[in-house]
Amino acid sequence: MINVLHLYYDLLNLYGESANTRAIKHNLELNKIKVNVDLKSLNDKIDFEKYDIIYIGSGSEDNLLIAVNDILKRKKEIKKYIESNKYLLLTGNSMDLFGEYILYNNEKINALNIFDYYTELINESTFKNASSDRIVGEVNGKSKIIKEKIIGFENRCDLNFNIKDYLFEVNEKYSNDLTNTHEGFLYKNVFATHIIGPILIRNPYFTDYLLDKLCKDKNLKYKSLDDLSIKAYKKYLENFDTKKE
Repeated sequence: MINVLHLYYDLLNLYGESANTRAIKHNLELNKIKVNVDLKSLNDKIDFEKYDIIYIGSGSEDNLLIAVNDILKRKKEIKKYIESNKYLLLTGNSMDLFGEYILYNNEKINALNIFDYYTELINESTFKNASSDRIVGEVNGKSKIIKEKIIGFENRCDLNFNIKDYLFEVNEKYSNDLTNTHEGFLYKNVFATHIIGPILIRNPYFTDYLLDKLCKDKNLKYKSLDDLSIKAYKKYLENFDTKKE
């Protein structure tokens, strides 16, 4: 049995990111592995030790700040969960919750301070592109953990500074702080990325890597069986010149 927690499923699900938990469930069930997915949010009682993998998705800036107030109450349990080598997948701006603080309109808002990066929510005075104050576009890049390309989409207004252990390499305009090619964050079994899509739907090889690693830790056998997702992934690479990004 694999126990999955989708935390803040209602607040941080701006781009249909709940499909990431469905991808986890689907691929594990193809392998005849039983899966339980729990939905938890503000003020819910949570036994973190119960879960093998936790997923948190992206949300509006207002909802993100609501989630901050709740997750701060859970810092001790979450830190213990992470240091126990349990799995945590963060997409979109949910990674902002785990840094030192979030700077928003010159106000410093305390985050979990589990990791030593920090976040600045950008506005028109700090960033301008075709979408004014957001970083928007199709993304593809390289991964530190698999040989296949990573594809997806970004629509965000946050910059993350002081991240040393990045997850992906992308075009600079989609990087953590717009100064290099580093994207996302990697620590033990914490996988964080700005890339949505949802990422586990669009990247079957990354999904297989994650679930194979998780299953090995649980002494379960995992095999890549979702041929349709792989066909869709390969078709995307055929139809688009990914070298442009």
